[in-house]
Amino acid sequence: MLTDPGLGGRPYTLTGPQSLTFTEQIDILSRVTGRPIPVRHVTREEWRSEMAEHIPAAFADALLDSWEANDGSPVELTESVRELTGCPPRTFATWAQDHAGDFRVQ
Repeated sequence: MLTDPGLGGRPYTLTGPQSLTFTEQIDILSRVTGRPIPVRHVTREEWRSEMAEHIPAAFADALLDSWEANDGSPVELTESVRELTGCPPRTFATWAQDHAGDFRVQ
């Protein structure tokens, strides 16, 4: 259990087995769902405005800052998932396939 005191209360960075850009993630989701996924690039201000009723401004800014800081460069991978669960992390493609039904359009 992740609340086990034996874990020392330290933070863990959880990653999958590969670092993917947002474009690569969208491509995988498109393949899994069998549908094209259009991408519309918007400005930071447009995104904040569109998300205003769904995400508090402070969280929206934190997400945008994180996305801008990453800029598509690879993320350092960790072994935390394996260390904490005893199982290897799943790929994004495996996760997407396992949840393909969740992406159905109503």
